[in-house]
Amino acid sequence: MDIHPIKDGISTAYLVIDDGTAMLVDAATPALAPKVLAKLTETHAKLHLIVLTHFHYDHVGAADALREATGARVAIHHADAGALRAGGQLHVTPRRPLGRVLAPSVMRGLKAPVTPDFELDDDEDLTQHGGIGRSFWTPGHTPGSTSVQLPTGTVLAGDAFGEALFPRHGAERPLFADDLDTARRSQLAIIDAAGGDVRVAHFGRLQERSLAKLAQRLRSANTQPA
Repeated sequence: MDIHPIKDGISTAYLVIDDGTAMLVDAATPALAPKVLAKLTETHAKLHLIVLTHFHYDHVGAADALREATGARVAIHHADAGALRAGGQLHVTPRRPLGRVLAPSVMRGLKAPVTPDFELDDDEDLTQHGGIGRSFWTPGHTPGSTSVQLPTGTVLAGDAFGEALFPRHGAERPLFADDLDTARRSQLAIIDAAGGDVRVAHFGRLQERSLAKLAQRLRSANTQPA
């Protein structure tokens, strides 16, 4: 099995290929489509499934073009499906100083409506839909944020984590989260599931040591008296 990170200049999608079967996790912006198609041609793989980790425009922009070009089905968790279908302007809640700086430009972005072919449950066997591994619900960034765990244990986690200023690729709370407490619980669930290999949409693979430190902080916070 091979994991190909494909960047569009804003975010990174992950093309997972196993024995000629391909699954795309996130669809970035429209600029991603030709890059994915080129990689599919290069690897002689067939794209069967596009899993969107959440509905934000920098994760769904190439979904329609890739579906039309390949016949792949598009899936998103049911809690984000309505927002995906609706499109329109984003509204985000910053949770870090950088998020407050970026929020105005992020909220100027408009998302075209996308109709998913089906909706994911909280824990889904993706092989039943032509994909690879499983998806599991990791809300907080958005109500329906979802992560994908591959058979190797690697978790592709969308925007569930931000990056620390130091060290580079250090795991931190997300820049934006609709529900920060829920996002923190989801981070812990992802870390526990992944065994050290977590990859996100804007910062690549997170440092294993930083994941362990973040998990320790999250557990410590959970045990503090109210």
